[in-house]
Amino acid sequence: MPSKPEKQNARKAPHLKKVRKLLNNPVVKSFIYGRVVLIFVLLLIQLFLFLAFFIWLEPYTKYLFGSGLAASFVFLVYLFNSPGKNEYKMAWMLPVMFFPLFGISLYVLMHIEDLPHKLKKQIKLLKEETDHMLALPGFSDALVPYPEIRDIALYLKSEALSPAYTNSDVRYFPNGESAFPVMIDSLKKAKKFIFIEYFIINSGCMWDAILNVLIRKAEEGVEIRVMYDAFGSAAISPVSYEKYLKSLGIQAKAVIPLVPVVAAYLNNRDHRKICVVDGECAFTGGINLSDEYINKMRKLTYYWKDTVIRVTGKAVRSFSSMFLQLWDLINNTSDSFDEYLELPYESYDIPGVVIPYGDNAYNKKDIAENVYLYVLSQAKKYVHITTPYTILDNQMMNALIFAVKRGVEVSILVPRHIDHYITHCTGRTFVKTLTDSGVRVYEYTPGFIHSKMFISDDTTAVVGSINLDYRSLYNQFEDAVFMYKCPVVAEIEKDFEETQAQCTEITAEVYKKSPAIKRIVGRVFRLCAPLL
Repeated sequence: MPSKPEKQNARKAPHLKKVRKLLNNPVVKSFIYGRVVLIFVLLLIQLFLFLAFFIWLEPYTKYLFGSGLAASFVFLVYLFNSPGKNEYKMAWMLPVMFFPLFGISLYVLMHIEDLPHKLKKQIKLLKEETDHMLALPGFSDALVPYPEIRDIALYLKSEALSPAYTNSDVRYFPNGESAFPVMIDSLKKAKKFIFIEYFIINSGCMWDAILNVLIRKAEEGVEIRVMYDAFGSAAISPVSYEKYLKSLGIQAKAVIPLVPVVAAYLNNRDHRKICVVDGECAFTGGINLSDEYINKMRKLTYYWKDTVIRVTGKAVRSFSSMFLQLWDLINNTSDSFDEYLELPYESYDIPGVVIPYGDNAYNKKDIAENVYLYVLSQAKKYVHITTPYTILDNQMMNALIFAVKRGVEVSILVPRHIDHYITHCTGRTFVKTLTDSGVRVYEYTPGFIHSKMFISDDTTAVVGSINLDYRSLYNQFEDAVFMYKCPVVAEIEKDFEETQAQCTEITAEVYKKSPAIKRIVGRVFRLCAPLL
């Protein structure tokens, strides 16, 4: 007999299907997942107030404009003398100059109150209480065979608490449908605990199959914890679904719940994709737990290209620690991690270094971008990149172009089809800048490419959840794996080459043939690209 929550979910199924369809519309997603909707609403409010000023406060108009200009001048002096990237400062010039009242208010909202004071204090305390649990002895010994990457390994160890591991194994999956059966099989073998953390969880074949396994494992006494982003998983009604999972014996938490209040920290999403089983294996990559990622539901009728890696050995420890630290943060707890981290990990006689690492919205360290910049700076022959989005800051843009000028072949695969309309149009203007400077950019013609990868010189690869856009590089919780001289790097590069063969290069002529409206939208929104 189906349980009461299952019956309720069944009755809601047609409604949820319509909601998911609406949320998957590219234009709707552009507004839901971008700051642009907040900016747009606030600007409309100010236009309304300006109209009211002209009609009802006409005698005081000159004073209002005068005070607005003075406020704009003072604020811009402050803005350009404050730390931060110039792109952000330039993006704020237009709203502040033309709409000073709401421009300044919006900036304060986005920066001064970017995180509630209570949560900031909680993060600081949690860091002090848990950092020592994540430290790993023997770091120097692990890198003896590979002194050439000691610099990036030391950086990730000190800044991200992410040690370098040898004797761990990595398996690569070129798409979601090949990874999914292996994930299910691993979950079925769980004896102790399962950690699941994904940006999107949607009802369907993929999640329903996983959930059925989780229910059985919970009945067997396996500890199960599930985290999902409240924004990304909006279609399942995050808070009520959290209660439903708990009723099944599954610990669950929606990260940064949605509330009907304008708050800047709601922009800081949990974009990670992590699945850990018993500390024996961990999965990560680009896929979420939704049917389009395994091509069970052809989103907009085209193929969804994504990638997954499975890590086994002691390197799994870092995935467990990333999960547990965020779990403690959102649950306001500080439990010991020892029973989940200090395990008898299997050792593999496999060459190479594996460094799983994470980045978060609040550490102000730009770890995600710095690793990508490192790969570009060290490349001698080529850097091959896959990314669904290309909204770049000047530092990343210059690094890509500088690599080309040094004689490095830089090729980027991007999707032809549209996921977020405004983001797509804006990203194409950055693509034009890159191609004009010698970077080779290709459209994936069979469908949408969602994988996030850097491959370089047959030695180095980075696979994870990190897109080439401001949101992933600065605003979100992300994860990835840095691999050096691992056998799997050859497999990743081979898949890149096979995927590239299905692509069409974006040249100046191709860009000119794109619809005028897309080029206009892209150029307009490039003015505020850091705010998208």
